[in-house]
Amino acid sequence: MKNVFKKTVAMLLIFTTSLLGLPAVGVAAPIGTDKLIELDQRGELMTRVQSELARDDVRAQFLQQGISPSEVDARVAALSTEELQMLSTQLDELPAGGGLLGVIGVVFVVLLILELVGVTDVFKKI
Repeated sequence: MKNVFKKTVAMLLIFTTSLLGLPAVGVAAPIGTDKLIELDQRGELMTRVQSELARDDVRAQFLQQGISPSEVDARVAALSTEELQMLSTQLDELPAGGGLLGVIGVVFVVLLILELVGVTDVFKKI
């Protein structure tokens, strides 16, 4: 019985140490130019939208509506590149200094779309 156990352990050790010499499998693939451009654009769009939504007057309106700034940041981070492009375009079209309600409206519409698609659960308390 003791001999069988020793042989089993020895065979197991021989087998596992022989596997150490095998090369590890690694997968690498080239990234296409279109994907790289999309990732770069997403970063620029994210920075622009977050800087617009980080203004004190916008944050105050969110708090007045019962939405915490961290929740807004999390929702913006969950947006796709197309949704960020749409939001950024709508921010560009708003009049300077008078579009606070428009910004809140745009964010509300985006949150509503995300709710309807099932990505978020923003309106569970209502």
